[in-house]
Amino acid sequence: DSLLQEMDGEGGQYFAPADGHFNQEGLYTGDPGGGGGYQDLEQAYDGQFAEFSPAGGEYQNTNEFSPLSHVLGDGGVGISALAFDAQEELIWMGNQAGHVTSYYGTQLEKYTSFQVSRGEGVRSILTTERGILALTQTRLRCQIRRGIPVFTHHSANMLEMQCMLRYPQRPTQVLMGGIQDKMISFDLEKGKESQLLDTGGSCAVLRYHGRFVGCGDTTGKIHLRDPHNLTIQHTLDTHSGTLSDFDINGHHLVTCGFARHHGNLQAVDRFLMVYDLRIMRS
Repeated sequence: DSLLQEMDGEGGQYFAPADGHFNQEGLYTGDPGGGGGYQDLEQAYDGQFAEFSPAGGEYQNTNEFSPLSHVLGDGGVGISALAFDAQEELIWMGNQAGHVTSYYGTQLEKYTSFQVSRGEGVRSILTTERGILALTQTRLRCQIRRGIPVFTHHSANMLEMQCMLRYPQRPTQVLMGGIQDKMISFDLEKGKESQLLDTGGSCAVLRYHGRFVGCGDTTGKIHLRDPHNLTIQHTLDTHSGTLSDFDINGHHLVTCGFARHHGNLQAVDRFLMVYDLRIMRS
């Protein structure tokens, strides 16, 4: 198997995305790394939620969510990343101590639990057919779902990693960004970095759209790159302060972040910015 490499003896580590926001120093606290395509909504949301009634055997409308279950994360430290498994009926959790745990079922029964890093928290998690990818500050770790390490990648280009993304145009590669001036495209089959791209300062949020790969930086800008060669096609100047997060659905891109006020102080921007990708305007 071309993915198998010599294990480095670290025993594995786990990662987890943080709360998905930038702090006022411009550091992004993590993002699930997300990815995937988008779908146009067929029906408009009517503001109602459904709740199942065992007595009548029917769903009834209610305006409130109710939790199915809750579980205390392993290690007694903050949970920094979450990801649904795209191949199995599991949800993955990573914490700030570098530990990863998977759960199954509505009662969140523990399936596996293992360490992916010593001294670095998990910042993003992706699932593949082979196993899971866990990104920490300076390393990319691959482990099968039972916890056995496959490989660990570390290089001088990985200084302050934050997010990663896989998308259809490059199925064998993973794109990694962070609070650094280089974005890395890593080939999972060859086990090496295949491309380095200049971010202009940072790339702390990655999102995929059929036409673009969206890269959000800490200055409030979002660069829309060609998914084939990753050249910048458009740049959106979204917030006067740092960008907190953004997402893309259909023709719309929505952002939240911070705004600068008197004395260059930052406060949470009360407005969401909504852009139409057909005309590149808000």
